[in-house]
Amino acid sequence: MPRPYTRYPCGIYGPRNLVRRHARRVKNRLLAETLGTVADEPPILPLGQEQLFSFYAPALEAGVYTVTVTQDINSPATKESLTLPETPNPPSKQKFEVVAPRFNLPDGAIHSSFPPQGYGALANTLPHVVLTDPHLPWDRIASAKPDSESPDWQRNQVPWLALLVFTQDELKLSADQLNGSDGLFTGTTLGKNIQQTQTFTINMKVADVPNIKNTISPITALPTEPSDDKTTDVILVPSTLFTELVRSYDDNGNPVGQTGPDVSRYKYLSHVRDINTTGMADAGVEDNGVFGIVVSHRTGPLSNTQPQPVVAHLVSIEGVESDYMNQNWPFGSAQYVAMSSLYSWNFVTLPEGSFNIETTFVNLGLGLGVLRAPDAVINGIDTSTPIGNRLKMRLEDGYTLTKYRTATGEITAAISRGPLTPTRVPYPLLPGQKASTGTTWLSNSGIDLQIMDPEVGLMDITYSVAWQLGKTLAVADQVFTTSLGKLRTAIYNGTMNNAKAEILGNRNAYKSRSETIISLTKSIPKLNALHKATPGLHGPDGSLADRWQRPQAEHLDLSYHGSLVQEIFQKHATAVGRKLMASSDGDGSDLYDEQNTPSSIDWMIVLHWVLDKMFLYNIPAHYLIVDPTYLAPETLRFFHIDRNWIDALVDGALSLGNHLAGQDKVRLAIHQMIDAYLNPESQGSPKPQVPSYGFLMHSEAVTQYPDLKVSVELTGVSEQAPILRHDNLDVTKGVMLCLLDQLPGNPGLSSVTFTQPPHQQSFIAGAELDSHHIKTLYKQIFTLKDQTPNPQPWDAHHWMRPDDPNPPVNPPPPDPSQDAGVPHATAVFKWGNAADPEVRTLLVPAWTQDVSTVLNLFGAVGHEDQPLYKDSIPNAAMAGIQLNNPIYRLVIKYGASPPSELDQGQVATVPFPATLESASHQHLSLATVSEREDSSSSYGAGKTEALPYRPHHKTPRVNSGFQLGPSHGLPVVPPPHYRPPRAPMTAPLFGTPSKNPNQIGPAGAPQYTFHCFPADNDPKNPGIPTGTGIPKDLVFTIVQVPGSVTPASSNYYLKSLTIVLELAFGPTTGSRWAHCLLSDYTGPGPFVTSNLRFNALQQIQNDPVHKLCLALRVIPRSTTGYATPDMCKEMSFILPVCRILKHDIRVKIPVWITPDYVNFAPITTVDYSVIRFPQN
Repeated sequence: MPRPYTRYPCGIYGPRNLVRRHARRVKNRLLAETLGTVADEPPILPLGQEQLFSFYAPALEAGVYTVTVTQDINSPATKESLTLPETPNPPSKQKFEVVAPRFNLPDGAIHSSFPPQGYGALANTLPHVVLTDPHLPWDRIASAKPDSESPDWQRNQVPWLALLVFTQDELKLSADQLNGSDGLFTGTTLGKNIQQTQTFTINMKVADVPNIKNTISPITALPTEPSDDKTTDVILVPSTLFTELVRSYDDNGNPVGQTGPDVSRYKYLSHVRDINTTGMADAGVEDNGVFGIVVSHRTGPLSNTQPQPVVAHLVSIEGVESDYMNQNWPFGSAQYVAMSSLYSWNFVTLPEGSFNIETTFVNLGLGLGVLRAPDAVINGIDTSTPIGNRLKMRLEDGYTLTKYRTATGEITAAISRGPLTPTRVPYPLLPGQKASTGTTWLSNSGIDLQIMDPEVGLMDITYSVAWQLGKTLAVADQVFTTSLGKLRTAIYNGTMNNAKAEILGNRNAYKSRSETIISLTKSIPKLNALHKATPGLHGPDGSLADRWQRPQAEHLDLSYHGSLVQEIFQKHATAVGRKLMASSDGDGSDLYDEQNTPSSIDWMIVLHWVLDKMFLYNIPAHYLIVDPTYLAPETLRFFHIDRNWIDALVDGALSLGNHLAGQDKVRLAIHQMIDAYLNPESQGSPKPQVPSYGFLMHSEAVTQYPDLKVSVELTGVSEQAPILRHDNLDVTKGVMLCLLDQLPGNPGLSSVTFTQPPHQQSFIAGAELDSHHIKTLYKQIFTLKDQTPNPQPWDAHHWMRPDDPNPPVNPPPPDPSQDAGVPHATAVFKWGNAADPEVRTLLVPAWTQDVSTVLNLFGAVGHEDQPLYKDSIPNAAMAGIQLNNPIYRLVIKYGASPPSELDQGQVATVPFPATLESASHQHLSLATVSEREDSSSSYGAGKTEALPYRPHHKTPRVNSGFQLGPSHGLPVVPPPHYRPPRAPMTAPLFGTPSKNPNQIGPAGAPQYTFHCFPADNDPKNPGIPTGTGIPKDLVFTIVQVPGSVTPASSNYYLKSLTIVLELAFGPTTGSRWAHCLLSDYTGPGPFVTSNLRFNALQQIQNDPVHKLCLALRVIPRSTTGYATPDMCKEMSFILPVCRILKHDIRVKIPVWITPDYVNFAPITTVDYSVIRFPQN
């Protein structure tokens, strides 16, 4: 939606504009208090107020103007004067044009319209459009009346725009009229196959409009302007109907004689509203909005009992009062009047009892709930079994079932939810991890964030999905990816330089620039004294020649993976990150807070991206609402935000650009930078607001009122923005999102109020209107300042339809007693009759004069000295208020009693929805990693400790059966969630030792040949190079020996084939290192080369005999769990990124091979010929 016109642009836009603007106001106020000044704030209207203007004319209307310039020069000394240019030279002249729309509106000119496209409204509704430019209706002159000498000139001006409503029959042309041989457009350049649009317009050249047959048009009389559009949309209005739309009426509603069209009535139908846009989804991008409003005075059909489509057109009435139109009045010779349509849409006129905002608010209040599966679904689950009871609890926590494909290709079910939960999830789930790393999760793949729920046997993929989504969103954002890469480089380079400087400095091998300069004060005197008292070449303390025999310095491993650097890397990374977080303003001691200038643009971009995701910006809707039934039509659902889910998403995004093995300490530093921003150490720095609560609304109210106003009241909370994010996710479907950082309570969130926005309140011709009568309520408005609003009307009056062809059986009740003796206009509405077109128009001059008379009369009752209302001139601002539909509100209040039903009224109040109580105290199991002597590995023997976790808030139900294990990311504290391997960690790796070393598996089983070589194997010198330091991709070939499959061996169904390599650990001088190919494996894992019937998996396990081992398993992709021999002719796979240890090429590396067949015990064969080293 286009940004509204504002007198005070705020300059801050985007998904977090509400929070950032509030932070700027607080910072400006605090700075002003420090300096002893007053904060400079624009004079914006207070909340709940609006200011109406009858017109908002520009300084110059559209047209061509001439500027004439002369210069008068006076000399005080000589009293002479001179006018330039001198006669006979003419004065300087310059023509210029004030450009304004004429035949087409620019993009974004329409802010909104009511009723919306395709929607319905009651028959008494007066459609209206909201314009983003408040000057637009008065950019051109449509009428010379009233003249500039009239008092009305200063109060009302006729706009050049008018909104008219038509039925389809009134605008639809027949096929003969469109394309017949004697059609209306035969004199134009339109050609053949002329068609009307859905709103019955025809796009044509402006120059062709006068050539339409049997038609007159005000466009004909318009003088051309240089910037005029060449084409326009045209509607053909029946001339009899158009005559009624420009007829003159006196103040009593009686027609008067006229010599030409009269458009003066339209001066009451356009006005301007200046509003405070706080709490509005679209207009709220600015603190202040000024909107132009154009209202129709014609309704839809009044006697319909079924919905009837109508069309609204915003037309130009410029030139309607021209001499050309006056000469052709009363248009008897013309069948149609061609008018330029600038904007049009379709809607439906509804019979009584149809949709209205009052009923919508009542239904939303009664159906208030939390974001989860419908109660009917949850209550329909059989809870008599433990699984059924557990599944119900999961649905109550916001989960849904989803299809899930495992790593081995099988399709199964899983449970998942998004970041929006009906219960409050404790944050962080692992306080120790969060305190030490700045984030809840630290993963390299997201797989380790999956949770197995043992009670229902389903995998919870919530956090794994969030991690993958974060990485996907980051990859799709080129600016973020570039900045993240540059930020990682800056942290890595700065940290490595500082770490090397510290290591060398501790060994007196490095000095900084400042240290070098300071040491010169000692070095220079020593150099000066070097030649004095020299004992010679062979002094008692040694010879000068010994300087060439200095002992070799200790070799220092200053690489990233070296132990010296690893010990201090994180400390220096944190310090470098702190410098990058600083602001370049002032002395650089302040951190960047989005209100000052950053010292690192890359940090600014990364921080903005992360904060946007914390505000759920650009997160696909199906991740927020995991099932459509959670947010059914006409529902209002509240939710909590799971910060652990957001942490997983952010970690996935920050995982990009990591090219280092082992723990990603650079990413860890960025996490700590983000945590430092969110939790500033300085007590004087306000803590950034982050959403933790909110609601989603799915209702026609959002579609009909895109700027539906949301007001939030907080209790016991100060200096906080009440609303953090307020957006319409989909105006067409009516979905609104609002995010808060306070929970219902005291202190906390006191109430949330939904109200129609001031500039989108609907207009009605009368409180009651049908084909028989119209009733007007005279609202209390005041010209006397500081009066308390009173929703009760001063008076009410109704008019019956004259000469009603079908008088009502039950006439309306009489007017109230206070209306007795009040002078009223004779008629204020024209229905039309069978002989005339169905006019259905409010007689605006008579109606406004009637309203003005009543307001002045009742405003003076009891207040003769100072009338509450005193204004003798009716105006558009008064008409705009009186035509407004009543304002309805829905209030959700903390502590309110839940009603069984809501009465129809202007205010409906309901309590906040209750969230589910948490389960009793549970335990989270943390898998703690035992330190191996080879501490660089991310795997090792582990033990499980049950740590008590006592949440102080409502928590999701977490069962003690969950086990949280180590991840590939190797966080300082073990990562929280762990996907159990296909085989238990304690499962045996080896079968019964083979009695025949030349046979693989049981006797009679198919035989295979095994070889291992690098992917870049040199055929002339085959084998695996050792000691190069370059990771290698190892190819394991497994080929079935031809002829080894016989009819007797066809029953050997292979369940798995395991290849085991021992891993080296302990002192490097130990015997184990001589017989192990690897000491660890941290690569991405094996993958099959060609036979896709199989999957290859790796696993590091401990064996009682062989200790630490790497197990490589080939498993068939089969629903039966096995593969027949004919499927196993080739099962080769590649194990990428292997760091080969340095070996003696004469040493043979043992490999243990164990095929596992159905109905046969596993037999293990050890093979020393699989792995070979180059011999040259």
